[in-house]
Amino acid sequence: MSTLALSRPAVWSRPNWVKVSFVAVLALAAALCLWNLTISGYSNEYYAAAARAGSESWKAWFFGAIDPGSFITVDKPPLSLWLMGLSARVFGFSSFSILLPQALCTIAAVALLFATVRRVAGDAAGLIAALALALTPITIAIGRVNNPDALLVLLLVASAWFTVRALESGRGKHLALAGAVVGLAFMTKMLQGWMVVPALGAAYLWTGKPALLVRVRQLAVAFAVMVAVSAAWPLAVTLWPGSKPYIGGSTDGSPWNLIFGYNGFGRIFGEGGGMGGGGGPTFGGSAGLLRMFNTEVGAQIAWLLPLAGVALVFGLWTTRRAARTDLRHAGLVLFGVWALVHVLVFSTQQGIFHPYYVSALAPAVAALAGIGLVALWGAARESWAGVALLAATTAGTAWLAVDLLSRTTDFAPWLRVAIPVAAAIAVLGTVALRRGAPRAALVAVTVSGAFALFAGPASYAVANLGHGLNGNNVLAGPASMSRGGFGGGPGGGGGGFRGGTPPSGAQGGFGGGAPPSGAQSGTPPTGGSAQAGGPPAGGGFGGRASVSSDMLAYLEKNQGGAKYLLAASGSQTTAPIIIKTGKAVVTIGGFSGQDNSPTVAQLQQMIAKGELKYVLASGNGAIDAWVQAHGTAVSGYTGLYKV
Repeated sequence: MSTLALSRPAVWSRPNWVKVSFVAVLALAAALCLWNLTISGYSNEYYAAAARAGSESWKAWFFGAIDPGSFITVDKPPLSLWLMGLSARVFGFSSFSILLPQALCTIAAVALLFATVRRVAGDAAGLIAALALALTPITIAIGRVNNPDALLVLLLVASAWFTVRALESGRGKHLALAGAVVGLAFMTKMLQGWMVVPALGAAYLWTGKPALLVRVRQLAVAFAVMVAVSAAWPLAVTLWPGSKPYIGGSTDGSPWNLIFGYNGFGRIFGEGGGMGGGGGPTFGGSAGLLRMFNTEVGAQIAWLLPLAGVALVFGLWTTRRAARTDLRHAGLVLFGVWALVHVLVFSTQQGIFHPYYVSALAPAVAALAGIGLVALWGAARESWAGVALLAATTAGTAWLAVDLLSRTTDFAPWLRVAIPVAAAIAVLGTVALRRGAPRAALVAVTVSGAFALFAGPASYAVANLGHGLNGNNVLAGPASMSRGGFGGGPGGGGGGFRGGTPPSGAQGGFGGGAPPSGAQSGTPPTGGSAQAGGPPAGGGFGGRASVSSDMLAYLEKNQGGAKYLLAASGSQTTAPIIIKTGKAVVTIGGFSGQDNSPTVAQLQQMIAKGELKYVLASGNGAIDAWVQAHGTAVSGYTGLYKV
């Protein structure tokens, strides 16, 4: 297959079977992402509140503040919040308007992965890769919640597409565009967006068309573009001339501290205190080389990992004598390094690690699976050694699927029988084809092989449609996989109210739900003690103070001219209020109640200016102590003080 044939520009110029298959895969992705989308309610209320704030205030939108008063930001850069805020402005604030952008990002990522892989390995490989991504459970799960990961995945795939275009053309323009897209990925999830850089750089440095010194110069320019785009928002925040919100998740209100601390090295090495420190809760199991297959993470991503590994090794071996600029070899380097870097970092990460982080690994695994299956099938048709390798890979993938499915014994038990049977049919059929069986047997082999490889992840992807997903700790698969993250009940979407009633799939009212493993309600996480003048320890992760509808009505009636409706510890208390009312609320200590804002002195200053009249004390911390000593308890509302 010639490079020219691989590089024809549009899917609509391809044969009819390619066009029909592509539309079918895209329709499947759309159905999995959009069907029953609002069952998760507001999913992650922390981000939902920021989206509501962004729909009410352009300043809050730009900074990614959690409330329209722009008191404190969320602990992530704002690019995904910008999409949600704009969607809420266009369609009105609702569960659908804030979940739609992520769903569309996931559908687009599937389409773009096809466009990328087919350029390096042909139409069949591209279609298989797109299908594999669309059926990866965690890919669909993050496409159905309002976390930033769906946008991150789309941008990572886009950076790979631009890099492949650069590999084809040898032009620095495409490489610079890849750098710009990685910069946008940084604006989505900071340093995690840069994890793809070694893959993009290695692929172009090793297999790019220009001379070595030209490739180095082009990569340097692309790196500079990436850094410039990445630094644009933090620099704008730093140079902002007027008042600005405290940057949530930082220790000093600086976006640079957030980048290199909580959202940077703190995640990798477990340093930095608070939620980013080593004392935080464990969501993804213990660090180790088998973390990708453990109880917490395995069912999210591991289904096709062995296949991807075989594909990488086999592909590099069979292309070892190819020209340095061979596109298939380049694709293997690109997606292979992508996969290896992510597996290594995720497996050894000591700080907070959520299983849904592996959604950034999914495109590389899917691409390798597509490239590898086409190569293995070709090898099986040429030699018995190829048959043996394809058979072993199919059997191993099927065995892993059965093992992963057995972890939820109440879910589709018939699959644990059907998958091995399908794998056996596929293996025997491949042998029969080598012995001259009728070509009609090809259909049976293909169907049974596809079932053996994809039925397991497909079942978990489809299961996402039947229950709400908790955005605080997204877990793909059947409802029995879901756990109560902070701010949402088990399997629910969090506790925000929409129109006075909980959205479908939401659990618990304001601040409902159980804290995650490792965090106890009312107890601050390790390393998060409050100090004089600093943040309160306030009710564990995000605070657990109760705000009833009656209390909320009282606050709205008596707010008067105050800028802020209320001050309370942690986003789990304040986010539902912001979602319901769209009013400014002081989130003491940010997400977990641990940030250094406001101090007692700052709170006093807000009170003196008439900006704040009410504080909800949760019983501990320096601010609560001051409020209880100087405020007046409001009769009938536990913990509420007029100050």
